[in-house]
Amino acid sequence: MTNNKIQNSKIKMQNLNLKCKIKKILLGSFLSLFIFSGASCAQSTDEKQPAENKPQTANHELVYLKVEGAVASSFDETPDWAPKPDPMAPVDGDMATRWSSGYRDGEWLYFDFGKPKTLSKIIIKWEQAYAPRYEILTSDDAKDWKRLILLEGQSGGMNEVVFQPVVSRYVKLLGLSRVNQDWGISIWEFEPYGPKDKNPDEAPLRETLKAKEKKTEVEEKREEIMKLTDHKIVSSPGPVSAQEFQRGVNYTSWDADELGTDISDYSLIYISRLGVGHIALMAVRYQDDAASNRIYPDPVKTVSDESLGHAINIIHALGMKVMLKPHVDLADEDARVNILPTEDWFKSYKEFILHYGKIAAKYNVELFCVGTELSNTTTTRWKDRWLDIIKEARKIYKGPLVYAANWDEYDTVPFWQHVDFIGIDAYFPLTKKNNPPKEELTNAWTEHADTIERWLKENKLTKPVIFTEIGYDTIEGANKQPWRVLPTLAKHVESQEEQANCLNSLLTVLSKRSWFKGLYWWNYFPRPEIGQLGYTLRGKSGEKILMEWYERLK
Repeated sequence: MTNNKIQNSKIKMQNLNLKCKIKKILLGSFLSLFIFSGASCAQSTDEKQPAENKPQTANHELVYLKVEGAVASSFDETPDWAPKPDPMAPVDGDMATRWSSGYRDGEWLYFDFGKPKTLSKIIIKWEQAYAPRYEILTSDDAKDWKRLILLEGQSGGMNEVVFQPVVSRYVKLLGLSRVNQDWGISIWEFEPYGPKDKNPDEAPLRETLKAKEKKTEVEEKREEIMKLTDHKIVSSPGPVSAQEFQRGVNYTSWDADELGTDISDYSLIYISRLGVGHIALMAVRYQDDAASNRIYPDPVKTVSDESLGHAINIIHALGMKVMLKPHVDLADEDARVNILPTEDWFKSYKEFILHYGKIAAKYNVELFCVGTELSNTTTTRWKDRWLDIIKEARKIYKGPLVYAANWDEYDTVPFWQHVDFIGIDAYFPLTKKNNPPKEELTNAWTEHADTIERWLKENKLTKPVIFTEIGYDTIEGANKQPWRVLPTLAKHVESQEEQANCLNSLLTVLSKRSWFKGLYWWNYFPRPEIGQLGYTLRGKSGEKILMEWYERLK
């Protein structure tokens, strides 16, 4: 590494961001919504819950109580990760929208029925940032509130709260505690129901939320591809050849089950329609610190083998190819480039890589990455250990191999002749300006391309080069240090133009180099709403640039 502080900044800020934000947004959220094992009837202690309002099974036909308005005590103001500040999000029938509060106990959200209605059941679908202890209250004027029920010892997911019918115009959820003090509380959906005979003007949920009656095109597409993936492994659309231009994106999740959810499937369908032909699937395992010799899966953050296999099947069913790209991160938030390799570390690393090599073989993955940004380990001293890993990986997996070198590491890796592609995570600095002219960005990329080309010739390397990662934040100055990540840049000014210009300049230059055979943009998420200021191109100006270039480079 030429500058460990720079790389530390990249990884450390990234891990901090993931720890404080992605956990809240990504970890298990759609597991609880789509594949939750079963609704639990909420309970509370007898001494704190009025006897007449103990949960009971309703024996009458229920209707959905339409909400006319909502008020929230606060909203999550975290740049880039917070959802739209809309108090009506939990009653819009859309599982992709949510309300998220500020980071304090006592935050609340209340709903206005527009007139008094008879309420007897509430279903709450929590995001991962749930309230273990909360109250449901009612009011006739939104000023004087009466406790309807107190819930304690809750574990998130979906809470189904059933109680004696009560007449009220307003209903409030008051969070008394938070599952994690670094988060607020957050709700995907809040569904109020009441007896039909007491609410003659109300209707079932789907009739009330008519927009959800008809399946969208994406939902229909998902049903189509699910038939192809049901209880079977989907065939590859074809091998990755040395001459093929890889039109890729990195698809990233730090959650055990998210890649197996509906929302992930929908996002992959979206990506497939951009002209993307290749998806890099990241799988992260951890070690405690740089000196640790044990690499292990995190039960919450490491994608499960089942979810990973599901995502590969979906990608193949959509006609796209897969690069499986294992990562090692450090639990103490240090940079992976600082890992101190030993014989024991390589033993653990070999087990880690071969595990994913078996998955790559099982699911017909087209390209397998044997490592990512491990510059302390790719020195000549450890060449034999890498050659052993590559040899054993080839016994398990018969497709091509790549190593993803950091942008300041690629010219020192000693085993390029033994893999099939030269991979570079190409976060090269471009200029020292915010929003530089396009010409300056093009000149900077020309210099970097010339440097890579000279290195290839001097070392007689004829392997195709791919950028296994490349990306820029959606902010002014993103070109100066592309490895930087939010939230430390949250106060910077948004600039879709600079992000788009960086991408366009990159492809303007590199598409003319015969040795350059593709890129994987960092990154796209399963969740569509996150990354407003980050690397994702979803819904931004740069996405149009990506689509135009990928169409040309087919």
